[in-house]
Amino acid sequence: MSKLLSIIIPTYNMEALLPRCLDSLLVPDALERIEAMVVNDGSKDGSLTIANSYKERFPSAVTVIDKPNGNYGSTINAALPVAKGKYVKVLDSDDWFNSDALVKFLDSLETLDTDFIVTHFTVIHPGGKKELAKYNLYGKEPYEYGKLYDLDYVLGGGYIRFFMMHAITYRAQMLRDNGYVQTEGISYTDTEWDTYPMFYAKDVVFLDLNLYQYNMDREGQTMDPKVLNKSIAQQEKITSKILAFLEERGLDGLNSGRQAFLRQYYLNRLRLICKSHLFDIDRKDFNAEHFAQLEQEFQQVCRKYGLGEIKLYPENKIIRCNAMKYWHKHHKRWPAWFESFNRAVNSVMKTLYMLLFR
Repeated sequence: MSKLLSIIIPTYNMEALLPRCLDSLLVPDALERIEAMVVNDGSKDGSLTIANSYKERFPSAVTVIDKPNGNYGSTINAALPVAKGKYVKVLDSDDWFNSDALVKFLDSLETLDTDFIVTHFTVIHPGGKKELAKYNLYGKEPYEYGKLYDLDYVLGGGYIRFFMMHAITYRAQMLRDNGYVQTEGISYTDTEWDTYPMFYAKDVVFLDLNLYQYNMDREGQTMDPKVLNKSIAQQEKITSKILAFLEERGLDGLNSGRQAFLRQYYLNRLRLICKSHLFDIDRKDFNAEHFAQLEQEFQQVCRKYGLGEIKLYPENKIIRCNAMKYWHKHHKRWPAWFESFNRAVNSVMKTLYMLLFR
């Protein structure tokens, strides 16, 4: 039986949080329209048992795929080919949907026929503080909700620098027609989910719905800065993968606005990897020889595709020192005292920003 929306739920050792995730989906007005696809990635706890218990209670709405551990991308690859929904969205098992927004979302999907749908999401920060994330610019929302836009027009508008997984829903057949697969065996492959369809999706709709509830208030969460800094090698591998996709697809033939968006997107991705090495990881873990080789590869990509110069300024906007220029001149990171000073200024400015604008 076909469904309106397939929700892929990658699951690894999430017995404590999986029930909250599934309960947010399995509400009366959604049951007949969704397919909640729990993909158990070799969990060693009771996640599979919990998933199967929900399948028994909601046989028309829940499917369970049990597979050996292959990390995040393997769960997407296992689910997407057999998803029954016209549309597909990924929901991490430690996160959840706003149930009321889900019903309204499904009502909207009934009327749509588009490649790409964007919704709001809530970020739950450590300590429980919530932040609403919307795709707008300085409080101005440039696109009319519910209106179908050509994606070339949106990407060329300059308002949006990137999309995050939590905001994205795709037409499932579009992904399958373009041979979509994610890298297996490592984390952070949701970057591929955000990237590859930007090369071929044709149209987009923005909906004024706060659907995804993104839980960062959990120790060990992959986007925890402590975890991120220990996982730089995996982030580099994913960056290599999306660079390989750029090499395979190229930019020729794409609308000039879409080309500009992708150039800026890739430049920002390279900048973030450089930032991890020059700003974020512990100084004792910094390997100048490795970074020199990596940065040389990045510069070659920048020249080949006209991405521009990788610049790396502090987040505080006060210290206007380009760390990449310092690296090129001295072949090392900033002095330890300067890094400490920069972090202190960053912290002060972030606190002031939150007090003034949030």
